[in-house]
Amino acid sequence: METIFISAGFLAGALFFLSQSLSKGVGSVGGALKQIGLFILRKNPPGLVDIFDDRDGSGSRTWMNFGMLWLVFATLLGFLMGWHTYDPTALDSLASVGWSYDDGSSLTDATLNFLTIALLYGLIGSGMVATARNGNGRLASEANASMVAVLLSAVFLATYILPFIFGFLDIDTEEGGVAILLYSLETLAMGMLLIPVFINLLITAANRGEQALQTSVWFLLIGVAAFILSMLYMFFGELAGATQTVWLAERVAHGWVPLALMFSVGYHVIPMTAKQPIWSASMRTASMFLLFITVPPFFMTDASGSNFVTNIGAILLTLGVLPIFAASSNLLFTAGSGLSAVVKKPGAMAATMAFLALPFFAVGGYFTAMDTFVGTGELGTMGQVIDMGMLFTVGGLLVLAGVFTNYPNAIGKPLATPSTGTLASWMVLVGGVASTMAYLIGEFTANAVSASEIEDVVANNGGFYLTGSGLFYMAAIGTILATMVVIRTGISATGRSLDVVETSDVSTYTLTSGSSTTIRDLIGRGVGVDTALVISETEENKGGSTLIAVDSALHNDEINEFPPSSDTTMVAFVQFLTDTDQSVFDLFRSMDLDDSGKIDASEFLAALESSPIGALSSIEASDLVASMDLDGDGELNLPELDIAIAQVKRDHDLVPSVEEE
Repeated sequence: METIFISAGFLAGALFFLSQSLSKGVGSVGGALKQIGLFILRKNPPGLVDIFDDRDGSGSRTWMNFGMLWLVFATLLGFLMGWHTYDPTALDSLASVGWSYDDGSSLTDATLNFLTIALLYGLIGSGMVATARNGNGRLASEANASMVAVLLSAVFLATYILPFIFGFLDIDTEEGGVAILLYSLETLAMGMLLIPVFINLLITAANRGEQALQTSVWFLLIGVAAFILSMLYMFFGELAGATQTVWLAERVAHGWVPLALMFSVGYHVIPMTAKQPIWSASMRTASMFLLFITVPPFFMTDASGSNFVTNIGAILLTLGVLPIFAASSNLLFTAGSGLSAVVKKPGAMAATMAFLALPFFAVGGYFTAMDTFVGTGELGTMGQVIDMGMLFTVGGLLVLAGVFTNYPNAIGKPLATPSTGTLASWMVLVGGVASTMAYLIGEFTANAVSASEIEDVVANNGGFYLTGSGLFYMAAIGTILATMVVIRTGISATGRSLDVVETSDVSTYTLTSGSSTTIRDLIGRGVGVDTALVISETEENKGGSTLIAVDSALHNDEINEFPPSSDTTMVAFVQFLTDTDQSVFDLFRSMDLDDSGKIDASEFLAALESSPIGALSSIEASDLVASMDLDGDGELNLPELDIAIAQVKRDHDLVPSVEEE
């Protein structure tokens, strides 16, 4: 049997076991595993983890900060890479410190490595915020997440610093032995360092209680697990000389993982900002399932195997564009459903741009990948141009989407200068797409001249690379502007608390007779295991909707007054509900965008913005939610919203405007 089938079977089995564990749990051993995981995160290594901050959001903030740092370096290297292709002598001065670029391959490798680590940091950091929101509001260990972020960067830098030192110490590097050893150790170290990150995310997801696991968290967990397995496959495959196992590991690390992390950010940012549910559940399932059973059309290398293996690989490569089209179409339609809200937020705009461009890169990547896979080589290095363009453009935009949306959530501050963020997103999109097209024209010209086999004719494609590098400089400037926005957001003096309390103070919850619900929905509304359920009579409103009566035990006689700045808006909002004859239940269901059973400040603000009522700022909306939050968990459940609306109606004697005329 071919080695690749054994490796692929084990990989598929591991991911299937993970998916089943996430959906059904691991039975009675779950509690013990959770305690072991918490011990690993909070106590190891002894003394080192204690020096890092464990405040809510600090871990994801550290990851996103590193992501923006490495993204700036990656785009600057990308500009130098394009310029060096145009002028191979441009970097000769660096030979004085021991670096020689020759054909530019080492600069290309460095650019790809910096870009990969930037996407890893930015996308996982954003996913940490989504996972925390799906759980109890924080990671299982924020300090451990920050520690791993620092250690991962240290390992990454060591692979560049140590060869530099070895060169000066005259260590034997015959046949690249030291470089290969360092690369293998880096691969193993990166895989091992992401294990505590995976444990951290698993425990955080487990703390969600009975809430459904969000789509973005699914992609994040499976993507991180696949990356860990690919690093182990790559390390041990190199040791054993198993070329097919290494080939599979490269497809996972450079195909499955980036796409899974990109989908994770997209499925979190776009529906949340558009104030709309995901457009198609079947397309969401297709994008999730097909991604991990096909071969993505990016960063393809030659495959050594029988004709049967080659044919299977070609079929899977052809099917590899389907999850990309499914996810992109699904998210674009979702964004279109709430386009007015999307265009106001730079993060959602960046994500929408990314998934608008991704299908075009996928089509180009398919043809170049198939050319490389079957070994014809007629397209030359066009595949490398498309692959790098996809990572810089789509990956870069989704890193920006994550930091513009989730960085403010992690630190509890509004995004500084959103207009600059939108400008940065446009610059990354235009610079990435335009430079890729210029580079492709240059490569196509060179291939056409080479295929003509006319002697004494040399393709002069330097002008295309000069133009491409100039256009790509826009993307570099865009990432610098985005980093400045993140810095301004971090040092901003304004902020709000994002503390979340796990326990519920709801002692009694009243249901109307004849109504139906589930335990999952009740828990999502703040009901605990000790809450007394009371059945009352059904009350019909004019529209025929069933209202949920709330027991008086839920009312707080010492409830805080609404903040003065938002009192007028709240009264106008309740008047709007009264005029449109909306029930509290229907209102709550429309405001609960992520189906978590609770409403946070951003969702409440989104409801205000979608109504003909003057919108509040994010800070005022947070204060308003806090004034209605009876159990102190930082969010509103259905009874709390019902109480707040009833209080406004009572205090201001609100009736439908039609009756007043």
